[in-house]
Amino acid sequence: MTRLFSEPLVFVGTAPQKLRYAPASADGIVLTGPPSPEGASAAYRAGVDYVVDAEARTVRRTEGSRIPDWREHPHFGLDKFDHAKVPYRSNGDFTCTIRYNVGEVGAAAPVPPMRETLPKLYRKLAAGETVTYVVYGDSISAGYEASAPELSYPERFAASLRSRFPGAEVVVRNRAVPGEGSFGGVKRIDDVVALRPDLVTIAYGMNDQNRNPDGSNATPVEAFERNVAAMATAVRERSNADVLLVTPCLPNPRWAYASDNATAFAEAIRRVGAALGVPVADAQRIWLAELAAGKSHESLLLNNLNHPNDYGHGLYAEALEPYAGSNE
Repeated sequence: MTRLFSEPLVFVGTAPQKLRYAPASADGIVLTGPPSPEGASAAYRAGVDYVVDAEARTVRRTEGSRIPDWREHPHFGLDKFDHAKVPYRSNGDFTCTIRYNVGEVGAAAPVPPMRETLPKLYRKLAAGETVTYVVYGDSISAGYEASAPELSYPERFAASLRSRFPGAEVVVRNRAVPGEGSFGGVKRIDDVVALRPDLVTIAYGMNDQNRNPDGSNATPVEAFERNVAAMATAVRERSNADVLLVTPCLPNPRWAYASDNATAFAEAIRRVGAALGVPVADAQRIWLAELAAGKSHESLLLNNLNHPNDYGHGLYAEALEPYAGSNE
């Protein structure tokens, strides 16, 4: 049994780029380029523009290929870069899409049924009622770099809820603030509670991990952990909402503001979840698996700093999917 899989690739010269999975067959592989201003994407030719090594799970760009070469990006060749000091160029100009058939892939980490993890939300959805989903976090949660609103991870999650519970209405109130860290989130708790939510996803950490010139974090890990716990506790005590914590993806390690302890912020979120009995959608675990499989930061981060592309938003959605009732 095979299925069609699609993933982004960013090519650097003729260096081989890893595919996420081994193609089930060399037949049916299609590689297209970034969309033009008119919306069309160039279709590239195997053996002319690129070469696939299915056994090695790689694709490489040929010399003279029509495929965009990331060596033309302003960040190419820089061990570290400050985005404020070099010209900006989106990785979207270099991001190609490859489609191929794959066999069985690893199953997602199991989670308890939705009626146990998000019991209040589950009861209302199962009864066909209207629920309010409040999105709480930073620019990633606001949907930055998603090519369309419906491709942002909160909207994908809402779409899954609607699909699983077609008799209910899911209203999304996105209150994520770009650039905000967890201290800002704590200050805005009144705004969230006032919306009378049935579900609140809390997704901070990317801006908290930011590296200061002295090497410290914008928010110390211990303070971040307290802030996340305070937000989750306040929502549960002051509303009738279930809470779902979300771990952040990772920034490009070559970015000047990427700390060397970014994973510690996800660990803090997991500790809060365990201490308070709040479920955690572990997007960072999935992100790390992508990197371990050979995906590059350039192929996951559209701004090459800290904002996931559509595929990256899909990884977040994958982390949330088990909490949408798929295992009922």
